[in-house]
Amino acid sequence: MTADPHFGFIVAAYGVGFVVIAGMIFAILRDYFTLKRALSRFPQRGERDDRTKP
Repeated sequence: MTADPHFGFIVAAYGVGFVVIAGMIFAILRDYFTLKRALSRFPQRGERDDRTKP
């Protein structure tokens, strides 16, 4: 199996693909939790803030 002259290229391609996909998953999760934290600062739908009443 390792006698194939392209074995190193194949392993490197899978490695790069894994790193790219793992990075994308990490970026998506980081963005999800950032947005979730930012949206939690807003009041729930239907609630009014007393400061906005005239």
